[in-house]
Amino acid sequence: MNFVQQPMQQELSDSPDRATVLDSLAIEVIGRDGSIALMRGDRLIAARPLDSAARAASSLALEISNLVEEFFPGRAFETLGGISVAVGPGSFTGLRIAVTTAKTLSYALQIPVVAVNSLAAIAELACLNQATPEQPSPTRGSVLVGLSAYRGQVYRGLFSNDRVPEIDLISADQWAAELQRSVGEDAIQGSGCDEAPHLSDEKKMFLMGDRVVFDRVGISISPEQWFGDDEIRAVGVGRIGAAMLQRGETTPAMDLVPDYLRPSAAEEKASGAIK
Repeated sequence: MNFVQQPMQQELSDSPDRATVLDSLAIEVIGRDGSIALMRGDRLIAARPLDSAARAASSLALEISNLVEEFFPGRAFETLGGISVAVGPGSFTGLRIAVTTAKTLSYALQIPVVAVNSLAAIAELACLNQATPEQPSPTRGSVLVGLSAYRGQVYRGLFSNDRVPEIDLISADQWAAELQRSVGEDAIQGSGCDEAPHLSDEKKMFLMGDRVVFDRVGISISPEQWFGDDEIRAVGVGRIGAAMLQRGETTPAMDLVPDYLRPSAAEEKASGAIK
């Protein structure tokens, strides 16, 4: 990569016009796979999934370099004004790789970096495909995100337009009860995406994340409720990150760390939690 030094821009809230057209890079390695995206404000320039056959540690930097060079030929990284990265929860190894890459780029390029919650980034994609020229940012509606935390646990995020997001780590039994409340026959919640006609009549929330944590509960999920299999998660990271950059909600590069929501297996073993 060819790094070009730029003045550090930690505070962007006093420059809204510049922030709306800020070019930024979004990075995520939430699970086994990952992705990257280039954004102009909250609008997508381009996005790429990482090669699932290669380790993120060996492919992430190269894919970033190739994507930036493709869309900003001759200017390399000097056009970037910020970086957003999914810091967790998610894969312990993947998060470390993504965060280390983001903080290295932020420090080397002297541009701000923002930390984005992984579950919120996934939920951000729920109604993105319903955007129109008249309403480029449609209402997201209600979204339940579940990611495997292994050992039967689930990273759970509940997002709705009329409540504070709920993000936590829950047990398998708690997750089963959550799904019964959310999608059970007598307990359909949420209004879905207000701009999606195929959902408005059924009043169902979107379900997103790792399909395996939903399927193992044994609840039937309609195609109208399940969303996100083909979406590139870095786009959600980039959209949330763009708003955070505009508000000046940055993190000093050296302070950026993954948010695992729970200790690693090695840490639990050292503390005696695992014997």
